[in-house]
Amino acid sequence: MQTTLPPTTLTLENLEGVLFDFNGTLSDDEGILRDLFIELAATHCGVKITALQYQEILAGRSDREIMADILEMVPAGVDAGTVEKYLPLIDREYKARIEQTSTISQATRDLVHELHAAGLKLGVVTGASRLQVIPALDRAGLLDLFGIVVTDEDVAIGKPDPEGFQRAAKELGLENPDLVAAFEDSVPGLGAVAAAGMIAICVAGTHPIEVLRQHASIIVPEISTACLALELN
Repeated sequence: MQTTLPPTTLTLENLEGVLFDFNGTLSDDEGILRDLFIELAATHCGVKITALQYQEILAGRSDREIMADILEMVPAGVDAGTVEKYLPLIDREYKARIEQTSTISQATRDLVHELHAAGLKLGVVTGASRLQVIPALDRAGLLDLFGIVVTDEDVAIGKPDPEGFQRAAKELGLENPDLVAAFEDSVPGLGAVAAAGMIAICVAGTHPIEVLRQHASIIVPEISTACLALELN
């Protein structure tokens, strides 16, 4: 099979596909998640986590992995239960905190619509659960624009492992990773993109900019149609 070569100047519109992380990327909700896990850890597990600790060791990982790390911090003698006990609670709390407003900005929606109209294959790759992601995409009017949504339930290993991105690419028929970009906001996510051989576009906000510069050469302040002018090579 003949491999398609990248154009001389690569932009989003002449790629074959674009993938998006959800939390902190498509959805401006990293602060919501941070507060949710900090409060859950304190209330149910007797574990105190600061915002800085969350940012440095937990942000960007799947809900399952974050909860597992919190349970490892539980004081001796405290029976906090298993990860499975908390996943439905996380889903309920997340839904309650975002149901009054969409966390997906109009600027982000505009870019997704532009890419879809240009004929690109689009997907979502996230460590969040299906119960969190699907309603949010549907409420924003974006669900039907994505050919695949890969969530925590669909992979054996979370980011920075590339399994989720590779699965999405396979389902979408994207055979050349050089022609696939992925928007991410976290260090684990950027690691997964790199391991998949795709073009990483980092959305600033979750980590300090000096940390992001160590992991991404393309950093944007937000997802918007301004990203169409990015030169990716």
